[in-house]
Amino acid sequence: MKNLIVCVLVLPMLVQAQMNFEQGSWDDAVAQSRMSGKLIFLDAYAEWCEPCKEMEEYTFTDLEVANYYNANFINVRMDMEDYPGVELAEQYSVGVFPSFLFINGNGEIVHRGCGAMDANQFLALGKDALTDSITLITMEKRYDSGDRSADFMLDYLGLLEEACLDAEGFAEGYLADVDLNELTTETPWEVFAAYQWDIYSREFQYLIKNTKKFEDEIGQRLVNAKLYDTYLAQYQEVFESEELHDFGMRALLHSMKEVNFTGADTLKLMMNLHYAEFTESWKDYAGYAIDLVGMTELQDPEQLNELAWKFYLFVDNKNQLEIASSWAQQAVDQQPEPSMIDTFASLQFKLGNRKQAIELEKRALELAGELYEDTSHYEYQLKKFGGK
Repeated sequence: MKNLIVCVLVLPMLVQAQMNFEQGSWDDAVAQSRMSGKLIFLDAYAEWCEPCKEMEEYTFTDLEVANYYNANFINVRMDMEDYPGVELAEQYSVGVFPSFLFINGNGEIVHRGCGAMDANQFLALGKDALTDSITLITMEKRYDSGDRSADFMLDYLGLLEEACLDAEGFAEGYLADVDLNELTTETPWEVFAAYQWDIYSREFQYLIKNTKKFEDEIGQRLVNAKLYDTYLAQYQEVFESEELHDFGMRALLHSMKEVNFTGADTLKLMMNLHYAEFTESWKDYAGYAIDLVGMTELQDPEQLNELAWKFYLFVDNKNQLEIASSWAQQAVDQQPEPSMIDTFASLQFKLGNRKQAIELEKRALELAGELYEDTSHYEYQLKKFGGK
């Protein structure tokens, strides 16, 4: 009898919690919301979406999550790439999966979120949806009524970001109505500093032409940070682009010619280095790399190793190769991995130090044999150097 009681007590703990999702039509859910006053929680998913499956398997089965959502919402799951989900996806601007929509009985979105969340994050989202003062619909009404305070605007834009909505586009629309002379006042500056990353925008061009005014009214440190971060963001965008890569990099470098701020020289070197590699201008690449390492006092072994390997492949100037060899040795001293030692060995070979190259490559091969299944690269290099 005692064993039976233990089993009865333990078995409920093994039962997995689950959010209860309605099986009826969307119209039924809306009618139920209208009658009960409860919000609909819509899990907008797609069959191919891995984060959606993670939510279903882990977050929706959390006991606290299941209890909270079952008690407070009418839960609905819908594939947004199947009927009627496709219509709702268009109606509610769902372009990211998973998206989480909280909708009232009038069919209005009260609040929303997106992306894979753990149980605590998902609980917080649900609680926010029931806190009128911080829901998206409340923030939208405050904006429409004319609230433009800095704290409110940043909170509103932050909510748009968290919902995977176009916060930058919204900020751009707001800034378009701002007189440029007012760009140094609190709200326009805060929105501009946090959400405007286009170096060709009228706001950024105004900043470039009136940097002294901004430094006097905003402060040199903040203005410098905005200039640096914006050019860095534009550089990253060009770096990741394929179609406009060549034109974009040349245009970016041209735009920075007359602009001066702390860190500008480093950014220009980074851009020139990247463009030289892209155009395979290895003589220029070597000069930019040496200047960049010297200017930044680069210490990261992986970055040093990557630069040094490019010198081994493409640079023939002995003085420059010796500098790259010193980078490779520094990388090996910090991180004696096979690839690092291989780079150092290869540069020694290219410099004519054949015996040292062979000794280093044997060491790289031995370590590679302990770590990797495929050691063919190291064997090839050793043979190339004349080793056995």
